[in-house]
Amino acid sequence: MKGVILAGGFGKRLEPLTDPLNKHLLPVYNKPMIEYVVNTLVSGGINNILVLLNGLHPGLFLEMLGDGSKFNCEILYRFSRQIGGPGRTLMLAEEWIGNEDFVVILGDGVFFVQLPLIEIKAPHMFISPLNKFDDPRKYGQVKIDNSFVKSIVWKPENLFSDLIQTTCFKFPPDAFSRLKKMDEHTKEEISITALTSQYVNEKKMRYTMLPEFSYIDCGTIEALYIASKKAREINFVARP
Repeated sequence: MKGVILAGGFGKRLEPLTDPLNKHLLPVYNKPMIEYVVNTLVSGGINNILVLLNGLHPGLFLEMLGDGSKFNCEILYRFSRQIGGPGRTLMLAEEWIGNEDFVVILGDGVFFVQLPLIEIKAPHMFISPLNKFDDPRKYGQVKIDNSFVKSIVWKPENLFSDLIQTTCFKFPPDAFSRLKKMDEHTKEEISITALTSQYVNEKKMRYTMLPEFSYIDCGTIEALYIASKKAREINFVARP
């Protein structure tokens, strides 16, 4: 099975740390953030990985991750300088993915537990209890109904639920045709939540519940500090 890492974006919330550096290369405790993400895929059974970049410091990614052999996987790269949101960036992976289910993970999401990526059925997302240590407004909040996600609201101003969407998903290949239709009908950025919301509205989105504090979005300086502290406490190792 194949996995895609979305490592574009410009890290505006992490300025000035990201002035000279892509945010996914920033350290979380003693490892670059991107290494935690690669390890999440590899430990979950994904050994063919495509990293999608925005063209900012691609050489540093190559130097840091290489061909993936040191992580027991194969890593390929593509990049685009166009800014159209992660949904449009994901469209770069269509030919490489082919007609099969695949895993997508955002490059600034750090997981502290192993994810069962192979055995779950697509479409699928991982959710966790609200991060009480972090700003709840930065997350997509969800409500569930038996085995499916019932509803989702992206970054609500007021508390919508005590459950949050993490940044790892398993999609069927029709995700690309859905993204193409969105691309035809909007000039705005296309988020991954715009894609997941379609499956949620169609009552197709399954989920796996993760333990509390098993995931954090490292997109802010405060969250980066919290993640580093957590990684140090549990001696979390990024490489398998």
